[in-house]
Amino acid sequence: MTVFPRLHQVVRGPSHRWWALGAVQCGNFVVYMDSFIVTLALPAMARQYGCGLHEVKWVLVAYLVSLTVTLLLAGRLADRFGRKAVTIAGMGAMAAGSALCFVAPDLSLLVASRVLQGIGGSMVLANVMAEIAALFPREERRRAMAVNASVLALGQVAGLVAGGWLIETWGWRSIFAIIFALTVVGLALDAFILRSLPADSEKSPIDVPGGLFSLLAVGAPFVIIENLSAWSWDGPHVALAAGCAVAVAGFVLIERRARSPLLDLGLFRVRAFTCGSFAALFYFAAVTFGYFLVPLYAQVVLGYQPLQAGLLMLPLSIALTVASQLSGKVPPRVGARIVATIGISCITIGVFGLSFLEASSSMPLILVLLALVGMGGGIFQPPNNSAVLGRVPPAVLGSANGFFTTARNFGQALGAALAAALLTAGLGPHGAVQALAGSTHLDPALRELYVHAQQHAFRIGAVFGLVGIFFSVFRGPPAPFAAK
Repeated sequence: MTVFPRLHQVVRGPSHRWWALGAVQCGNFVVYMDSFIVTLALPAMARQYGCGLHEVKWVLVAYLVSLTVTLLLAGRLADRFGRKAVTIAGMGAMAAGSALCFVAPDLSLLVASRVLQGIGGSMVLANVMAEIAALFPREERRRAMAVNASVLALGQVAGLVAGGWLIETWGWRSIFAIIFALTVVGLALDAFILRSLPADSEKSPIDVPGGLFSLLAVGAPFVIIENLSAWSWDGPHVALAAGCAVAVAGFVLIERRARSPLLDLGLFRVRAFTCGSFAALFYFAAVTFGYFLVPLYAQVVLGYQPLQAGLLMLPLSIALTVASQLSGKVPPRVGARIVATIGISCITIGVFGLSFLEASSSMPLILVLLALVGMGGGIFQPPNNSAVLGRVPPAVLGSANGFFTTARNFGQALGAALAAALLTAGLGPHGAVQALAGSTHLDPALRELYVHAQQHAFRIGAVFGLVGIFFSVFRGPPAPFAAK
């Protein structure tokens, strides 16, 4: 009984910031692992529920969309009620959603449970970097951000590797049992370690109209992306795009007039915040082309098993982890503009290099290109994350981090959706069904068609990287925050 008061005293001592970093990174790990661990389970789920890819894909899409569209609101809730309370509530929602996924008797309940997981994940992610920015002094912040980048990469690849192994050994439900167990551990750490810091002293009301319009503004593009595989801009698609633009404009108008806005638009007067956020969006879009397409290429073209395809991604994770730790030690006088731009340039070169993969490409070439992408991510993320949130005052740190994390996750969802749409368009409906059925003996003509479609998709991914370079270069020097 005496060990707990002593331990409590230790974690609340001078090194509390590092204990807190470990606690929030447990949630960060679970959220990103949950984003990727389901990918390899989709065929097994489809077989059990007797449905096709069009239906079962929502097990993944529902999680990513609900996670992304609720991040802004989750950030404001953290400002209003405190980061610890919102983080714990998010971990609880993730644990409940994981338990429901484990016992889901049909696909509808499984998808609904994934939505609950995604909402919980947004409440966790909206506080991770805000906690880092609040607790760590400027001279240590880049090191903490490096840890964050490493955990992100570890969660992504652990999802691919562990997912394949668990599915082959105990079936697809076991992946949700692991997510549940890790979430409960993270929940306990958050409750024990994090401090209940004062929330918004003005107790201003939640911006409900802004919250509703933010859901529309962020969610509408996903509906458009979902329909891109048809490559048809008929009346309904045009109306949908117009509705998306109206939702964005409406959100901006509401936030400009709101007494307590969901997102303080004064943040966008800080060029470092604006350009860094959009650089992160295009970074995640570009790198997700690799995360999505390479495992499929390994299975469809090279004939690998799911676990082997997941292991193929390890060089990316290792390079990202090592590079992020080295990037965290770069002297602060070397600005984010230089370091982050070098990182995203490496990513762009790596993704463009992946566009030259063929059925006969050598394994050393694939590993080198993946390592280059991972190295670029490790160089880019710590200085960019630190620069984006470094000038944000505590009063709006949650909402600022909510927008920044929304941009990152939107880029991730955008990259995966566009990669899938480009593959589908290149293969045609019949070819896409054949190629993604899991056959290791594709017709040579179909294999050649698949490789060509993949090459085109990777080149689009490299274009996203180029746009990210533009934003990174023009981020400018840090500037004081201008409140609304």
